[in-house]
Amino acid sequence: MARRGNLNRFQVGRAGREKRLRPLFCNEVNKFLKDFHFEVFEKVGPDYMVLRGQETVVFFEAEFPTEGRWPLGGEFRYDTIRWPLRKWEHYCEKTQQPGFYDGKPLFLISIRGDLKDAYYIDALTWCQKSNIEYVRNSVFRGFPKTYPEMGRGIEKIEKYFLDRLKKVYEL
Repeated sequence: MARRGNLNRFQVGRAGREKRLRPLFCNEVNKFLKDFHFEVFEKVGPDYMVLRGQETVVFFEAEFPTEGRWPLGGEFRYDTIRWPLRKWEHYCEKTQQPGFYDGKPLFLISIRGDLKDAYYIDALTWCQKSNIEYVRNSVFRGFPKTYPEMGRGIEKIEKYFLDRLKKVYEL
């Protein structure tokens, strides 16, 4: 078992769980999509690509909170949804096009372990407006889960990203 370390570093103990859940989430979310479909992004970068036909429209960077933070079938236990600072550095700070990946809009998603619920936000808003949070010896960037631009529910994800593409990315 991997030692628990700074949460900003990749934790080997979580890798197996996330690797197992990533393709299963595609099956779950695709049930709710009309004109698009999720696929696991097999290259280094975001976890998912969303396609319309063969064209990639957007990318999603995922987090799978542990059951301690988001119990199966239950509510998220904390007031903020957050992603590690390393993701903010990678997608916001150290890029020529914050909020994008490979020229396409990027979204961040936090997925419950039973894959039936999620919180998500467009990365451009996250890059511009997220707050720094310190938890133990780790640093995160996050939003209150009630933040108006935060989306919730996999059944609403298509409408959310289409609306955000128009409002935020002006596409």
